[in-house]
Amino acid sequence: MMSNIKTIRTSFFAVIAVFLIAALFAGCETTKEINEDYLVLSSMAIIPNEEERGMLTLKIKGDYAESAWGIKSIEQETVGNAIVLTGTLVLEGQGAFEYEVKIPPQVDVVKFNQRVLWTRKP
Repeated sequence: MMSNIKTIRTSFFAVIAVFLIAALFAGCETTKEINEDYLVLSSMAIIPNEEERGMLTLKIKGDYAESAWGIKSIEQETVGNAIVLTGTLVLEGQGAFEYEVKIPPQVDVVKFNQRVLWTRKP
């Protein structure tokens, strides 16, 4: 009887260990927020949108230069008269990126976190 309980307990812990190891390898991705100090912009172009009067498109190309980190995603939010870009990095991801920002007439500034990328006024 005692050996059956010991076998069941050992089997239970083995199953738990297998699930924990599988979760570690399958769904755990190392991420962190983008630090704009490591953004290396290779080109930026402002293009008027011919279909929508007053609308502009800012095309950004660059690289993320922090070791093995690469850009996973870039998000944007309009805050007052500014568009603020933020993003997430993934370990061992691709550093090169291209991103387009649609700029409505009421927006005067595009920033990546606190770094100003573009302003309507000189």
